[in-house]
This record gives sequence, C-alpha cells and structure tokens, in this order.
Amino acid sequence: MARVTLDIFSGRPNPSWVLDEKEARELLRDLQRRPEALAPADAFPGILGYRGLVVEADEGEDASAASEFGRALPGIFRVGSGRAADNGRSFEVAERLLSGIGNAAPAHGLQDAGPSYDKMDLRGLVQRALRDSSTSAAFAKAPTDAQAYELMLRSSAQAAPSSDVGDASRAAPDSGTQALAAAAAACWNPAAVIGSDASSWTAATVGSCGVELGAFNPTFWNAASTRPYNNCYNYATNRRTDTFAQPGRATCAGTSTMACANVSAGAVSDGALPAGTCASSTEAPRWYMALVIWPGYDYHWYRRQSNGYWGHKPGSTAAKNTDDSGAIIYNPQTANRGPYTNFCGYYFARSSMGVQ
Repeated sequence: MARVTLDIFSGRPNPSWVLDEKEARELLRDLQRRPEALAPADAFPGILGYRGLVVEADEGEDASAASEFGRALPGIFRVGSGRAADNGRSFEVAERLLSGIGNAAPAHGLQDAGPSYDKMDLRGLVQRALRDSSTSAAFAKAPTDAQAYELMLRSSAQAAPSSDVGDASRAAPDSGTQALAAAAAACWNPAAVIGSDASSWTAATVGSCGVELGAFNPTFWNAASTRPYNNCYNYATNRRTDTFAQPGRATCAGTSTMACANVSAGAVSDGALPAGTCASSTEAPRWYMALVIWPGYDYHWYRRQSNGYWGHKPGSTAAKNTDDSGAIIYNPQTANRGPYTNFCGYYFARSSMGVQ
C-alpha cells in the first residue's frame, strides 16, 4: 500500500489517505516507466496553499510491497508540485491520485475540529489549479521551500544562532507522533510546552500595550523532530507542543467554520487577547500575532519579531520570514498571502495562554 497526503493547509492538518495494494502497485509501475513525473519530497514551492501531493510507503504494508516500492523509486516523493522533470505528466498523476480524497483523514491520525474534507471540494480546487496554465508558471517562479530557507538564512544576519534551539533537543525522535495521539484524546488539557524559540526578548509597545519581541530563530522550528508536528499557531504563540495546535482545542472550543470570527473565538478561548486589550506585564512574554483566513478552507498566523519583520510557519513546512513573492514580511496586511485573502486582525498571546 501507499499513503498520499495533500500538502495544502497551514493551520489545519493536511488530508491524507491510503491507496490499496492494487492501486499502489499500478501507480508505482507507471512511475517506474515515467520517473520524470516525480520530484523529491522536499522539492515544492515555498508558498501558502497548494504545494503538491506526497506519496510514501505505508507503515502497514507487507514486506514484498515495501521491497517493490523501495527498489526502483524513492520511499517518499512528491507529484504535482511543479518540480518534476515532466510537470505535465506529474500533474496528471496528481489528478489521478485525487480520486481517493473522499477517504481522507487528518495526517498523522490527528483528530480535527475543522470542516470535513469531503465538504470542501478540495479535489475540484486542486484540479482547477493543476489545469490552470498559470500554475506551472507560478510554481516555476517560487523557490522550493528548502531553497527559500537557505537563502533566508544567508541573507538574514540578524537570525538567532542555532545554539538557541534549547529545549528542542530534549524530545525523543518519535515524541511528535506520541504527542499528536495525546492531543486527539483530551481537548480540555493544554499541551505541555516543550520549548520556545526565545530565551530572551526585547520589550516594545503596540499602541498603549506592552509586548515582548523575540529574535527570529527558524532553526528552532525546522529541526526534523519539530517541523512536522508544529504549525502556524504553534509558531505565533511561540509554544512548541508537537501537537499541531488548533485554536480552541485546549478549551474544547474548536471551530468547524474557517472564518475570522470563528477562528478568533477559538484563540480567545485559549487565552489570546485581541489587540487593544492589553495583557498585564505579569503575563510576559506577550507575543504580537496576526490572523488571516483562506475563506472556508484554512487559517494562518504570523508573529512579530524583534528584527522588525514578521515570521510564520506554514503548516508542517519550514518557518520563514518571507511571503509568497519571496519578500520579507514587514506588514502581514499587505504581504502576498496567496489564497489567505481575509485579514482578521492582531492579537496578543500571553504566558497564561494554553494551546493544544
């Protein structure tokens, strides 16, 4: 068997489904004949929204299938990401794989309080993108996530040193999977915070409110044991929990509607404050955040850094300080946010806030 994950969301877990043995073998035989249709798993445009489909060997497949999967093809690869030698063929394979999305469940086995995937017409959304001639051009212009990250580190002299990773090294390699399972079990218990990316911060003011701004430190979030299990909400609240945190899940106030008022209400239930309502200095560190929405589909959060710009982490991809055009984000309201067209406003995270 093989598992397919549609890499498309930033806040919500991505939809994932399993191909049965027959479907998987047919796919792999086809790709063995046309390997130019696939791209490395980490080769995708570093943007918000659709980033391709990831195909990987399923953990439960039998030994013979695993042997066939790994002998001629990589154990994990990506299609429909605009990074294959033959993108036309790669888009065709991606469309074919979308036929199974009706059986999708949240990646990593995580329970999700958002709208069900089958009510979102994700298949139609991606099919329209794949058939749009501008998709190939847009993907070709955007650097891969890994390229964008390397360029960002080279160009950002103010980025915090990797020695600031701190508590990230305390987690076992499989702690993320364990934490995801625990998050699905008890929405009323805020997750234990494994660490944050700032051991120190700079005091600042927003209007009449005091805030703290940490230095941009993407190395903390982009470690292999951290990146897949923490999303934009983890990043914005500066809490590594390894649970792919969701607004309101810690207080059982999650939302099934991807709209500003609903996602905002979940975050406020967790303890966030809308900008204009100041948090006491005893609640430091108070991080300054911004919320945007892909109407009906997903949400995304940003956090202000002491470097003068904003950082963010789109889903399970790398943390960065650039928008979909590759420009450093100095204003999330005017940044290129792809399909996340609704700007919802600014918020303060505070020390008493609990996320799960």
